[in-house]
Amino acid sequence: MEIMKTEKGYLTILTGKTDMGKSTITVYDYSELLKVGKRVIFFSYEYCQSIIYNKLISHFKTNWSQLFNLNIIDANGLNLQSLINIVRNKKGNVDAIYIDYLDLLKNSTYPNDKENDPKELEHIQEIVRQLADLAHELDIPVVLLSQTGSSTNFEKSVERLNAFCETVENNNVIKMFIGKGNIIDERIDYSDIVHLILVDGYNLKHYSSINIKEIYND
Repeated sequence: MEIMKTEKGYLTILTGKTDMGKSTITVYDYSELLKVGKRVIFFSYEYCQSIIYNKLISHFKTNWSQLFNLNIIDANGLNLQSLINIVRNKKGNVDAIYIDYLDLLKNSTYPNDKENDPKELEHIQEIVRQLADLAHELDIPVVLLSQTGSSTNFEKSVERLNAFCETVENNNVIKMFIGKGNIIDERIDYSDIVHLILVDGYNLKHYSSINIKEIYND
């Protein structure tokens, strides 16, 4: 079952508020790649290897032999340029990149930023632009998680995610949100959001921008 939308040469940004399941969905997504022999690099700024391996083996039935195609990098403190250098050194030997998550990558890349720093958006735009360029350069999918989602002001979250992508020249960004059904507001224009994941208990519903308006009648 496809839950996350990825494409060669594109940067996918998956955003949503804390504890909505972004990391778990990401692990599921690359477990499916590992099962068909794809080579994956996962930059983890938050979770240790044992937690990730436990999810892969216990929850998503990944075999130990398939894990040889997974390179988990403890990215704590790793800045953007170092991350890009690691990926470029693997050119030709990697099929997908996952980064968990943007907010901590930004802190490692711009450690002098203060809370509500006026340059924060500019710095995030630079990270998004460079990762989109990397995906385009290597012709592989790059997936980036972010906590820009809001349970109280989804319209503001949409505007913020769109702002993140304003400097991407190739327009090769896929924007995704994850949230509960009550974040949906029919007054909001979702035309620029490619995919939306709705969580209903343990069930997931995945809507594209083509049929997103049908949510209200589903």
